[in-house]
Amino acid sequence: TGIGKQGTLQGQGQVNLAPVWAKLDVGTRDIDLRLAQAYISPFILLELRSGMLDSDLKVDLKSTSPLALTVSGKAQVNQLHTLDTIKSRDFVKWQQVNLDGLTYVHGDALSIDKVTLQQPYARFIINEDRTTNINDLLIPQPNDAPAKVQPQPASATEEKPLGIHIGQIVIKDGSANFADLSLTPNFATAVQQLNGQVGTIDNRKPLPAPVDVQGKVDRYAPVTIKGGLNPFDPLASLDIAAVFKRVELTTLTPYSGKFAGYRIRKGRLNLDLHYLITKGQLKAENKVVVEQLQLGEKVDSPDAVDLPIRLAVALLKDTHGKISIELPVAGDLNNPQFSVMPIVWQTLRNLVLRAAQAPFKLIGGLVAGGGAEDLGTVAFAPGSSELAGDAQASLDKLAEGLRKRPELRLEIEGTSAQASDGPILAQQRLEREYQATWYKILQRRGDKVPASASLMVVDEADKPAMLEGIYRSRLKQQPPAEWEQLDRDARTANLRNAVLKFWAESTALLRTLGQERASSIKDYLVDKAKLEDDRVYFIDTHLGQPEKDGRVVTPMHLDAD
Repeated sequence: TGIGKQGTLQGQGQVNLAPVWAKLDVGTRDIDLRLAQAYISPFILLELRSGMLDSDLKVDLKSTSPLALTVSGKAQVNQLHTLDTIKSRDFVKWQQVNLDGLTYVHGDALSIDKVTLQQPYARFIINEDRTTNINDLLIPQPNDAPAKVQPQPASATEEKPLGIHIGQIVIKDGSANFADLSLTPNFATAVQQLNGQVGTIDNRKPLPAPVDVQGKVDRYAPVTIKGGLNPFDPLASLDIAAVFKRVELTTLTPYSGKFAGYRIRKGRLNLDLHYLITKGQLKAENKVVVEQLQLGEKVDSPDAVDLPIRLAVALLKDTHGKISIELPVAGDLNNPQFSVMPIVWQTLRNLVLRAAQAPFKLIGGLVAGGGAEDLGTVAFAPGSSELAGDAQASLDKLAEGLRKRPELRLEIEGTSAQASDGPILAQQRLEREYQATWYKILQRRGDKVPASASLMVVDEADKPAMLEGIYRSRLKQQPPAEWEQLDRDARTANLRNAVLKFWAESTALLRTLGQERASSIKDYLVDKAKLEDDRVYFIDTHLGQPEKDGRVVTPMHLDAD
């Protein structure tokens, strides 16, 4: 007989009416599956645009009460095309699906030797409210809808689940589209050239099915998925390794903007994922390599982490522009509170946090013998800008670590402390004033003088006579009248103490010392440790507090463009 415009149905065999039994060879050609639209419409907002069914089946009906039926043979569905009627977009389609070695025993088992999918396609979308396009298409059904067909009396075979056996699934030139509209801007990517196979699937034999599938993301980034899984009980046994190579990171800009607060200007992503499940216990190893990552402009996002992302990226990126991260995950999947992605995100966040909070310890860990040493400070003796031996050794390690992280720049914050530096600076300043004064006296006399006042040696006996002038010129005032009554030694002591106090509190002297300390650090890094001078910056000096032993610590900071 004919069905529709071009479909044909042919049956040949034997039929008996009392008792009812039949043995038939049934063949169909070009059966238009759009006939099934009326059955689909009450449940899903999907339009069946096209689809043709061909089959060659043997039907063996043994009885109708209870129903005993066996169907075997092969079937083929060509040019299936379904449309999302809400958005008028392709939903699921394929060029051809072949079911070879099909055997169905009613109430007991469905077996297919081989399923071949030719150019399958699917679209999956996450909406702005985090629902999916599948949620949108499903039509809610009333919970109290009366059953339209009375159930058959349960037989011994119907009490157990239907046995499903698929010997092999072959995918040829498959593709898919994924979009996430909950992000701004929206995220979308395509998976293409999917080829591979899935081995034997059997819900009555708890053996994992081997998986071997290859494809490409956005045409050029290869994807490989290998391993084994049990789709009927994935928590019992799963061993899947997925490898993604050269995925363009610009496609992930919506995610980076939402969670990191920056767009991605450039970069590629390599993923090596291995998930192992044994009796509900997950052990996952995730290796991530990011190549040549460059962040773009900042994006306002309430979900972005409040962390210095640019600095963290520069800290993690090596001399080849790569960021290598390992993200192990383990847990009990039987626990409803356990979830993989929050752990992965938290691990990533902790990594960025540790890098940003203790950047110099990370730099120290890159250097042989560096350990967890914090290389972010240099201690100076009171009043001095000379680098001690241990400080030079730390700067050597710092320079070596910075060479391994070429996008970082060093900022030096020259520091001085009035409590410990002030008195020594004042003594040094007074000594220079003695030299300068004595230098001028000798010049006026016409005596022979050295090239610089700093080379002068002033006799202690000559210093008291100079103090009166130094006091008046530097403090810009006359000594107190009551000092006139003091003997010469007491007056000299008062004059000296007043001048030392004045210079000990001089912010100009303290600031100059801070600058000299910063310069000592940079000079050593550039001249001795051979670090590029354009990577070392001075930031404004500040007054700090001395350590218990009197030393003054100059802090350094790391930044990135």
